Amino acid sequence: MNHLVYALRQMVKRPLLASAAILSLALAIGANTALFTIFDQLILRPHRFDDPNTLVRLWTNNPQKAFVGPAYSLPKYELVRDQQTVFAGIAASVFSSFSFARTGAEPEQVAGQKVSDQFFKVLHVDPARGRHFTSEDDRPGAVPVAIVSHEFWQTRLAGAEAALGAPLRLNGVDHTLVGILPPHLSNPFSNVQVFVPRVAEPPALLPAQVQVGATYLQVTARLKPGVTLDQANKEIAVLGARYAAAFPSKLDAQNPSDLRTLTEELAGNLRPTLRLLLGAVGAVLLIACANVSNLFLASLSSRSKEVAVRLSMGAERHHLVRQFLVESLLFSVIATLAGAFLGHLGLVAITQAAANQLPPNTVFEFNKLSFAFMAAICVASALAVGLVPALQASKVGIAEVLKDAARGAPGGARGTRFRSSLIVAQVAMSVTLLVGSALLLVSFYRLQNTPAGLNTEGVATAFVSAPVERYKTPAEQSEFYRQVIERLKSVPQVKDASVAFGLPLNGNAIAPYTVFGNPILPLAERPLANFHIAGNDLFKTLGIPLREGRFISDQDREGSPFVCLINESFAKRIFPKGSAVGQILLRGPNAEIQVQVVGVVGDVKSNGLNAPPPDAIYYAFSQMGKPAANIVARVEGDPNSLQPLMRTAVAQVDANQPISFFQTMDQVLEQTVGFQRLLAGLVAIFASVALVLTSVGLYSVIAYSVSQRTSEIGIRMAMGAGPAQIVSHVLSGGMRLVAIGLGVGLVGAASVAQAMTSLLYAITPIHPPLYSAVTALFSAIAALACLLPARRAARIDPLLALRCD
Repeated sequence: MNHLVYALRQMVKRPLLASAAILSLALAIGANTALFTIFDQLILRPHRFDDPNTLVRLWTNNPQKAFVGPAYSLPKYELVRDQQTVFAGIAASVFSSFSFARTGAEPEQVAGQKVSDQFFKVLHVDPARGRHFTSEDDRPGAVPVAIVSHEFWQTRLAGAEAALGAPLRLNGVDHTLVGILPPHLSNPFSNVQVFVPRVAEPPALLPAQVQVGATYLQVTARLKPGVTLDQANKEIAVLGARYAAAFPSKLDAQNPSDLRTLTEELAGNLRPTLRLLLGAVGAVLLIACANVSNLFLASLSSRSKEVAVRLSMGAERHHLVRQFLVESLLFSVIATLAGAFLGHLGLVAITQAAANQLPPNTVFEFNKLSFAFMAAICVASALAVGLVPALQASKVGIAEVLKDAARGAPGGARGTRFRSSLIVAQVAMSVTLLVGSALLLVSFYRLQNTPAGLNTEGVATAFVSAPVERYKTPAEQSEFYRQVIERLKSVPQVKDASVAFGLPLNGNAIAPYTVFGNPILPLAERPLANFHIAGNDLFKTLGIPLREGRFISDQDREGSPFVCLINESFAKRIFPKGSAVGQILLRGPNAEIQVQVVGVVGDVKSNGLNAPPPDAIYYAFSQMGKPAANIVARVEGDPNSLQPLMRTAVAQVDANQPISFFQTMDQVLEQTVGFQRLLAGLVAIFASVALVLTSVGLYSVIAYSVSQRTSEIGIRMAMGAGPAQIVSHVLSGGMRLVAIGLGVGLVGAASVAQAMTSLLYAITPIHPPLYSAVTALFSAIAALACLLPARRAARIDPLLALRCD
């Protein structure tokens, strides 16, 4: 307790030093804890299901056809389900969307999934009320049933116990509610509100497409106890070969498969980025600790007489070390409390800034692991800040200090070298962060200014269903959307409107094709292209230019010859010797459907602004139809004004159909670069903090050095040195440390930049102009930090300086 009281007194005596130290550590500890919390929730524990290491997903892994993802066909899933020996359970699911109607309320669209009967058993999730799905529920023609989330039950069904067993009207059909899930179902199902059986009946595919091997299912399995991922992968490879041999004509016959843990699937793409951010904030923490360590050492140097007196009176050295460590721990504890507050603010800001890039309903909050991490870095910071200064400060020459003969720093030359090495390390880490952030900022700027291939100004989109329960044929579905678009176009402020299945920039299906005249390969070996179904005015609405031929028109209707448009780079590749217009593409399981290319349109970067435009085929919506699609419209002015207009247009055609997932196309485009913006912004903030901390540390060391060399400076001035020479002498000493740190930092930055290559766009990791700019910026700021104490040294009165000795 005495040590603590004494430490508080010392802190009160030096409020400026205490404030600077606490603020430096608080920023670093808050940033580290916030990033660790995000890393924990997105990488270490992205879901909260039991036995997470045994929960796996089955992936299609065919990079040759640019098809890598958690997607499976129904026939392949059924073969694996029936013949596997490594899983304790296996289930399938597919995204669906349902129109939900309550008595006396407007219909609304709710996110849903079709799942197999074992789905919740595989996840180890039991309904809080009611029962699981059964194999009988999964049978075609069975009585429709549903299970809903706890949140849906509370908000849509008023939490009524009577809702269980009552009818739930989905897509105009009554489903018996048989189960209610526990609260807060884990990611990736946290946003799903309604579950129904029968994965064999997906909303956007025909039965023939399902049976031919269309990959639309997400397959989740749980490994048996003692079965490793490698063992399971070997069996999946055997079953894949068996499937290819038994069904060579299936679309996915030649698609290799592998297993990935659900944790890896959810965290895989984020892991390198968050590790980079953790490295950045870790560097900030080290810089802050080095900075505060220098400040602490400077503070202890002014107490050398106190140390000498206590030692002369019999105090043990370890008592002094303990006292100084208590003082550094007090700094760290206060900084940690302040850092917890700053970290909380940071989590709120990051959650808001990254809302469109995060899993639905993601909220970052400190948890027990966060507080344990915070406590650990509090203790580590206290040791890093206080241990070496405490050891050096306790090594004073008692006789010389008491005679005022020694004015050097605690630890003498060793202490000076220690402080210098800290500055070099600070400079090196700060430069590495500055180079990394500059690369990311330039990369983001170039990415953001990359043309997407369409005009998003004034355009908005919404998802609308034409459920097969009431719109049974493609012709009926096409007619529903035609009427909706007609009503939208009749509104004066709407300039253009259309419909699309597979909206550019919003995720696309892929499908096989064959060029007429080429050999017709087995279905599994045919090339793939992005699959769009476009309304007549889609290209005009989105501002996608026509390069050749014509757009889809009213003459392209049901019963007329099938037509399509293809994108420019695709046309040049498959028809290099002439015009694509008039050429014939073949589609269908047996390549039996001829589709004439009537136009070529500009490329759209549908796979992201940092990826080349994919091959794309746009079929006529009026000839194919779909039970779910996006309506798209353009207005002069704010595109958000389209939301009520779209809702009204749909209701005029079918009062039971809502709209959902309304977005402006600017928001859709923003989602393709949002994560890069967040990453560049965060690293730039951390680099700026590091620069400020390093500059403050450099200033404090040079200022302290000047105070310790007052007599030397006085002698130099007495022997004729002018103010300019004193400034140059002090400045050169500081800049020498900066130069060493710059050299080490630039080498480190080059190594880090190479590891960042996958995060960069249109800039090489080694970019000499950028490295030169960072060097010049840091040198200028460092020179200013050294110049201020140098000018103070030049104003020293030599008589007073000599008298001090």
